[in-house]
Amino acid sequence: MGANASANRQIQPQGKPKKKARIVPASSGDHYKLALMNPFSEAALGVRVPDQFYAPTATLTLRECITITNDNEGNADCIFLPNVINPVFSTRRSISNGTALTLPDGTSYVTSTVVNNPLSLYNKVTNHRVVSWGLRIRNTSSLTNAQGALTVALVPIHERMRVPTNAPIGGQTASGTGQAGFSMGRWLEAAGVPSVGAGTTAKVDITSLLDFPHHARYQGPQLSEETFEVHPKLTSPSGLFLRNSDDSPWGSDMQATVSSVFVKPGDASYLMCDGWTAVVIGYSGGSTNTGTQSFEVEAVYHIEGSPNVSAGTIFITDSPVSQHNPVAALTAQAALNSMPTFTRVGGAAMAAFRSFTR
Repeated sequence: MGANASANRQIQPQGKPKKKARIVPASSGDHYKLALMNPFSEAALGVRVPDQFYAPTATLTLRECITITNDNEGNADCIFLPNVINPVFSTRRSISNGTALTLPDGTSYVTSTVVNNPLSLYNKVTNHRVVSWGLRIRNTSSLTNAQGALTVALVPIHERMRVPTNAPIGGQTASGTGQAGFSMGRWLEAAGVPSVGAGTTAKVDITSLLDFPHHARYQGPQLSEETFEVHPKLTSPSGLFLRNSDDSPWGSDMQATVSSVFVKPGDASYLMCDGWTAVVIGYSGGSTNTGTQSFEVEAVYHIEGSPNVSAGTIFITDSPVSQHNPVAALTAQAALNSMPTFTRVGGAAMAAFRSFTR
C-alpha cells in the first residue's frame, strides 16, 4: 500500500501554477490605514472606512490622468479636489486634455476642467464617499525644456464648498448664467485658495502656496528624473459623508423635471468638495512659449457606496459588508496625519500603478 500510494502521488498531474496572491491586509483597520498612507498600492483596492455605522457598501477605484502646460507667461496651475465628478480644474486654462469650464457668471475657460458623468457613477453606486486618494506628478518635457519650478500645496477647503462648475443637474438647461457674484475670484476666496486678480481674471497665487504648512517646491530637472507622490489630508468629518451619486438634491431622479426655478447647479451633494485638503499645483518661471513645458498628473480615488440594485443595473465588486471598527478608523486617520505629505517614487512604481488601474 505504501509503495502504491507513493506511485500514485508521483503520477498525479501538477496542475497550473498558482497565481500570485494579492496582498490583503490582516484587518479592516489595517486595510484602511494602508490605503490612506499608500493609495497607489495594489493592496488599497477594495478599501472601506471601518466607521461606527453598519452600512454595507461596494467599492470602486477610479483614475484620472491630465497634462498641464505653461501659458505665455511661463505659468500653469491646477486644483485637484476630493470629488470624482469634477476632480480638477485650472484657473489658467492649463489642462491641455481638459474640457471647457463655465462658471455661473457666464465666463468660460477652455481646457480648464475634467467632468465625469454622474449617471455613470450612479449606475454603480447610488451614493458614495472618497475613502482614500492621492496624486503622482512627473515632468513629461525634455530636459532641455525642464526649467522653472513646480510648487504643490495642501489647501484646506472651507466647509460646504462645491466644485466651481455651472453644469446643469438633472439634464435641465442651465439657468442663472450671468450672475456676476459667482466668478472664479469669488470661488477661490470662498474656498480659501490664495489668488491674484479678481473676478473673471483671478488666478491661483503660486507664490503664496509656499505659505501653507504642507507644501513642496521642485525644480524642473528634478521632476524629469523622479516621480513625486502627494498624500492629501482629512480636515473634517464631512470628508466621510456619503454623497448622492445622482444629480438630485432630493435623492430622486430629476431627468423628467423641466423647470429649473428651484433647482440650481450646485444643489446636489455630489458637487461637494469639503472634508479633505485640495491639492493645488502651480508652475512658474517657465518659457513664455506656450506649451513647451508639460507635466503629467495622475490621480487615484478609492470610493465606497451603496450598490445600485435597480432593475437591470446591478454592480457589486465584491460582497458588500460593514467594516464596523471605529477605533481602527481613528487609528488609521492618526497614521495619515504622520504620513509624509510628499514622497518620491521610481519608474517601476509608476509602471505598476498604470498596470492595475487600466
